[in-house]
Amino acid sequence: MDTLPDTAPEPPKKSPRGRRIVAFVLVLSAAVGLGVGLGHRPLARWWIEKEARARGIELTFEDFSPKWGRVVLRGATAKLEGVAGFTAASPWIAVDLDGLSPTRIDARNVEVTLALPLDERLEALDAWSNAHPGALDLPTTANVTVTWGAKESPWLVLAGQATKARGDEGAFEGTVAFEGTNLGLLGARWNGKDPASIWLGAKTAEAAPLRLALDTTSKPMRLTATLPSTKVDDLARARSLSVPADLRGALVEGTVAVTLGGPEAKGMYTGTASFEVKGWVPPHPKELDGIVFGSKTKLGATFETTPNLTDVRISKATVDAGAFKLAGPGTVKREGLAARIKMTLDGAVPCSELGASVIGAHASGLIGDLLKGVARVGLGGSVQVRVTVDADTRKIERATVDQAVTVGCGLR
Repeated sequence: MDTLPDTAPEPPKKSPRGRRIVAFVLVLSAAVGLGVGLGHRPLARWWIEKEARARGIELTFEDFSPKWGRVVLRGATAKLEGVAGFTAASPWIAVDLDGLSPTRIDARNVEVTLALPLDERLEALDAWSNAHPGALDLPTTANVTVTWGAKESPWLVLAGQATKARGDEGAFEGTVAFEGTNLGLLGARWNGKDPASIWLGAKTAEAAPLRLALDTTSKPMRLTATLPSTKVDDLARARSLSVPADLRGALVEGTVAVTLGGPEAKGMYTGTASFEVKGWVPPHPKELDGIVFGSKTKLGATFETTPNLTDVRISKATVDAGAFKLAGPGTVKREGLAARIKMTLDGAVPCSELGASVIGAHASGLIGDLLKGVARVGLGGSVQVRVTVDADTRKIERATVDQAVTVGCGLR
């Protein structure tokens, strides 16, 4: 029968080399802790820069104040590993510590500069975030100015308060300026999983006249802008534009979706637009009431645009009002918030329906119905319609709209 030994086995002896490694780690940790706590500046600076590099951040600073529980950096500049065209600078950054682990960041007057184009910078930032998960997984508060493009002539400037909870959730509240023109309030919310929610013109998304969703998870990225039902008069008044008399009181709503870049885009962004104008149809003679019927007009477009949104090439624009349908190409040349629009739209109206519409404008009752039936049965062919538009949004009342009609009607 087996018996237990009288004495416990001796533990395995650690090798002298193993003891030296453990001792070195303990001494180094203690030295770093003492360096930060007691103000040993070279060692504290080394530790701060090392912690930043471990998170993919190239950090430099002019001065710092180390103490137990907090490090304050002054004159700090940061770049992100692998993200060209990105620089962040702040005169004052405080990092709260739990031992040697950062727990919170508070920064003042942060200036972030991002080069164009927009999609390349966003893709690089997304790649950096994936390469360094949790690098900035800290509660953060900062008043910040984000400048897209050159500082002397910025394309887009955001200025306000940014806050971030632990994890990927964050928010921004402030203002936005586009090419030197202040567009007013701007807010944003993001969580790292769903498309970022952005709104313009109000403090809350629900009250905003323009709402955007930026999906950075799709490849290529996608930006969708939504215009809730809004009076045309209000939109024009916000941009100091005049409104044609027949559009006053009309409501407009719709969406624009833009795909940001991609290998097949060849430097252009592609997109689609869809709008509905309620309370307005294109001006027309009463003889076309049977063709241009109803009280709303649908507008649509497929297009491509340069990344700075200066030139928009419309491959197909559409106008649908009742049975009246036009389609054709166009261009938009932007200057600031104004634009020069040129389009050529073509359509065809069946002679049978045109004849019935003309008869309906001048005859009613049983006789009118009989004559409209005769027109629908007896007339063949179509009427070709071409509409050319040349308009400057700064002088919309001077827009030129030329119409050409080619009649190809005959008896069946």
